[in-house]
Amino acid sequence: MLSACSETGNRIDNADSVSEMVTNDTAVVYDKNRPWNADSYDREPVINEPGLRNYDVEMRGSDARNVYAMEQDILFDTDQAKLRAAADEKLAKVSESIRNRMKDGTVRIQVYGYTDSRAGKAYNKDLGRDRAQAVAAWLTKNGKFDESKITIESKGQTEPVATNETAAGRQDNRRVEIVVIQS
Repeated sequence: MLSACSETGNRIDNADSVSEMVTNDTAVVYDKNRPWNADSYDREPVINEPGLRNYDVEMRGSDARNVYAMEQDILFDTDQAKLRAAADEKLAKVSESIRNRMKDGTVRIQVYGYTDSRAGKAYNKDLGRDRAQAVAAWLTKNGKFDESKITIESKGQTEPVATNETAAGRQDNRRVEIVVIQS
């Protein structure tokens, strides 16, 4: 990792994005290996996966990258980070799909947690992280994926896919996305 400035060890913990951390004397290093950017989600083609049809899981991507998106109420109770019992079946289907689609080679898995904007930024960042961690732990324990190949990232209330002004929009923004990259 490259860095430059007099405060390389310092970080703004409550910042939600690079733009909130950058100052005039800050050098920013772009990570071209970052597997996912929510802005590109709608540009990815929808993949009609028969095994996921009845499980409220949307899958987009290509042969080398898949994104599995699930609304939070499928996996979690409101304002909670503990997986619902019903989440097992959905995550098992996602795990099965990952294994079927990514047969040739190893995979890297990135789990993103998102929230709506009803609570404060710090709280939402923590809740998004805790939800992503719960899904990652499930994938390791039950999906039998290598823990060293799974990373998590909380987006909190950043990168909404809908308005936070309506109940339906907030529901769309409360989600977990599992990004799978074949390596």
